[in-house]
Amino acid sequence: MHPILFQWGFLRLYSYGFFVALGVLAATLLLVKKVEKQGKSPQFVIDLVILIVVAGIVGARLVYVFLYEPGYYLAHPLQILMLTQGGLAFYGALLFGLLTGYLYLRKIGVPFLAFLDLAAPAVALGYSFARIGCFLNGCCYGVPTNLPWGVVFPAVDDLPRHPTQLYSLLSGVVIFVILELVSRRIRFRGQIFSLFLILYGLSRSVIELFRENPFIWGGWVASVTALSVALVGGLLYIYLSRQGASAYLGSLERSN
Repeated sequence: MHPILFQWGFLRLYSYGFFVALGVLAATLLLVKKVEKQGKSPQFVIDLVILIVVAGIVGARLVYVFLYEPGYYLAHPLQILMLTQGGLAFYGALLFGLLTGYLYLRKIGVPFLAFLDLAAPAVALGYSFARIGCFLNGCCYGVPTNLPWGVVFPAVDDLPRHPTQLYSLLSGVVIFVILELVSRRIRFRGQIFSLFLILYGLSRSVIELFRENPFIWGGWVASVTALSVALVGGLLYIYLSRQGASAYLGSLERSN
C-alpha cells in the first residue's frame, strides 16, 4: 500500500486525504457546472461545499469513532484527531452534510430536494475518488479470499483479501452513470436523490458482507444498516412520486 503519496522533508502528502480532497473537488466542479446550466451563480455552491465538508468530516469521524472503535478512542482520545490514518464513516458525512445543507439552502431560499437531485450524481462521483484513497491507505479492507483478484494488505497480514475499497469505487461509478442517465428525464423533485439512496444502500449492503467488520459484530449488521438506507430511499421515492410532477422539476427556482 502507499499511505504516503509524497514526502519532502517534514512535508507529507497522504493518499487518503489527497483523494478525499480530489473527490470533493470533482463533485464541486460537476455541481457548479450543473448550476451554471440553469443560469444561476455558482457562488452559493462554493459556500455550501465548504460548510458541508467541515460538517461532513466531523460527522463522519464521530460516527466512525462511536460505531466502530469506541473503546479504543475512549482510551486514546487524541487519536480522534488523527484523520490522516483513515477512519471516516460515510453515513456520518451524509447525515451531517444533509442537515447542514438543509439549513443553509433554506436560509438562502433554494429548494432542498431540487438541489439534492443536482448534487446526488456529484456525491457518487466524489465517493468513488475517496475510495481510491482508502485502497492506497490500506483501510476498509475485506475478509480473506482465494479469488485471483485478492489483495494483500501488509499492515494487516499476508493473506489475500477482498479489495472492498475497489468494489466501492466501482459501485460509485456505476451509480454516478445511472443517476446521470435518469437525470435526463426526471419526473419529480427528489427522484434522483431517492434513487441514490436506493442504489447506494443496496450496493453497500452487498459489499459489507465481504468487508472486515470486527467492531460491529460482523458484516451482517453493517449490511442491514445499508439496507435500511435503501429502504428509506425507496419509501421516499414512492412518497415523492405520488405527490405529482412539479412545474419546476429539476429547477432551483421555488415552486408555488
